[in-house]
Amino acid sequence: MTPEDRLEELQARLQLAQGSATLLFAIVESDAALEETRRAFRSLLTSTPLDVADLGACELHTGPGRWAELTRSRTAEVYLLSAAPQAPFGVTAFAALLNAEREFLRQLAGPLVMVISRATEQALRHRAPDFVTWAAQAYELPRAETLSALTPRNDEDPGPATGASRAPAETPIRFLHISDFHLRPQRVKRYDQDRVLRGLLQLLEADREGFPLDLVFVTGDLGHGGKAEEYALATDFLRTLMAVSEVPPARIFVVPGNHDVDREVGRWLLRSLSSDEEAIRFFEEEESRRFHAQKLEGYRKSLTSLLGPDRALGLGVGADAVEIVDIRGARLAVASFNSAWFAQADDDQGRLWLGEANVAGAEGRIADEGADFAIALMHHPFDDLHEIERWMVERRCERVFDLVLRGHLHQERTRSIVSQRGGFVEVAAPAAYQGSQWANGCFFGEIRPRARSVTLRPYAYSGGADPWVLDTKTFPDSRADGYCHTFRVPEKKRLRTAMGKSLWRAAEATVLATPPAMREALAAQLDILPPPGAPVASAAQVTKGVHETLLQATAQSLLHDRRGPQEGPGMILRSDPRFLEKALLLAARRARSAVATSGLGRTVTGHTLEHLFCSALEAVVEGPVSVLSMSQSDDPDVLIGSEKDAPHQRAVIELRLEVRGDVVKSSLTQLERHLTAFPAAHAAVVLSDLAATENTAPSVERIESPTGREVLLLRM
Repeated sequence: MTPEDRLEELQARLQLAQGSATLLFAIVESDAALEETRRAFRSLLTSTPLDVADLGACELHTGPGRWAELTRSRTAEVYLLSAAPQAPFGVTAFAALLNAEREFLRQLAGPLVMVISRATEQALRHRAPDFVTWAAQAYELPRAETLSALTPRNDEDPGPATGASRAPAETPIRFLHISDFHLRPQRVKRYDQDRVLRGLLQLLEADREGFPLDLVFVTGDLGHGGKAEEYALATDFLRTLMAVSEVPPARIFVVPGNHDVDREVGRWLLRSLSSDEEAIRFFEEEESRRFHAQKLEGYRKSLTSLLGPDRALGLGVGADAVEIVDIRGARLAVASFNSAWFAQADDDQGRLWLGEANVAGAEGRIADEGADFAIALMHHPFDDLHEIERWMVERRCERVFDLVLRGHLHQERTRSIVSQRGGFVEVAAPAAYQGSQWANGCFFGEIRPRARSVTLRPYAYSGGADPWVLDTKTFPDSRADGYCHTFRVPEKKRLRTAMGKSLWRAAEATVLATPPAMREALAAQLDILPPPGAPVASAAQVTKGVHETLLQATAQSLLHDRRGPQEGPGMILRSDPRFLEKALLLAARRARSAVATSGLGRTVTGHTLEHLFCSALEAVVEGPVSVLSMSQSDDPDVLIGSEKDAPHQRAVIELRLEVRGDVVKSSLTQLERHLTAFPAAHAAVVLSDLAATENTAPSVERIESPTGREVLLLRM
């Protein structure tokens, strides 16, 4: 990280921490350079929009209690202070004072930047570790002359090259990555579990203002044997974590691990798959997974009751594994994969399947949603997958995902992969709990989608009064960045499928119809050659290069001007009081007609039908039709009209793939919320009921929302 980047990140943190009691370290090369560097640093800060109060050099017989008084007596957004205790006795006494008064840091009026030398920092880490844990971050300052060069002079118009004059820094999306709790209800175990995990909750609460979380990722092994009583503990912990961190359930993402499997239920089930064909069938057909899903029933019931009925939880497959989150203008796609479908014993390595068809389905959804940043969650490392798919799944992930988070091995590991396909950053979290006598840890992270970077801050359990502390061993060479490390994420070009899985199958059929000699040449040209000795003969090798080549012709035949004889004229005017009912039926018929004439038959999915329906809706309604999301988002799915239109010319539509359970009830609740933000006289719920599409015509009925509002229910 360059000095400019480091200072830009510090400035962004200071802006975010305004008004909160936050301690930051600014590290200078030596005590001799301390004051000169502090003055240059102060000049740089005062040249920014921040209001800075310089508290000067700290008197070494005063500590956090006096600092809090000084910050409350001065009106500013940022406070600056330096300290240079004389070794060795001065450092010892100063460290003891800081440790004793560390609780007064809660009373700071705003963020305090403590400028100290590298030697002082090391001494405080050794002699005042409890005080040091209160520091949200440590930044290494460049030399005074570098700081001065970055500070614009009063008589010049600073250009874009100066650190202080850049465009506003990108506010990062902050996350917590935890894994492997192995919670058990036995009394002795519970005491030790509470000791470790309570300390983690205390860390989250203390760090909430300085490092407010947006997302929490949990990558498996919440329980130890897949039993319901274990998940009572797990959900209690996650419920408290949500309260402490203020992260809502919709932004908690969880996948299962091998210890979330009830091995008694899975005793007689198939231990693995033996071919690519079996894998495609398993991940494409829900019935094939029905018995294996029963091994995870305890996990599913508990997490569904905590996080909601429509969550992926690693149990969704393909497009249904993906959830979309919009945070501060950035669109994130989170794919929750279950690598434990075939987990059953301690010899699982090489037997597990993630499913290339599963990853491919997620890829299409991520591209269609226009995600700025894509995250994959799984429990196991790629090396544990079956050799038939291991090579191809990892390389497909290089094309699709920016960040891969996992657990399982109880050992932190990070790596950055850059290839001609793209690449990703892989982060393996250590166990959050494996016994207080063992190493326990977690990662805090920052995602910057625009800057294409991920920054990791590791924490470890150490016991004592402040049980969780910054882990200086994970990135020992990143001391200048406060023992954090920033990974650059390769750029990616995700090509929208627009038609989802049905087009994928059409593309596969076309590729497989190519003569074998030409097929291999085409694969080489598109960089989709299979592993040595394997033929180019399945959907596994039909990548986006081929798919995009075939997409235009297929989409033309399915979408453009597709009308049945009974459908009448094109545009429906919004001045018609029944415009929404007419538009829903006409769009549904066009979508069904497109499916019927495509020749894709049973390969059509609910997502395909949704895309066709939305495309047809845009074609038949006069005026703006905005497709904001597809089925799995907190945003409205489709808006008709604009804010300038009168309510009687506007409509809100919710799309749903699932037709079981309380899906209509939950959709009506969603509609009520959306209609508050976008007042409209018309509203509808659309069900992509594939089971009914073959023999029944689209139909509309009138139902009521919880407040008595009339809502149209379209069954496609």
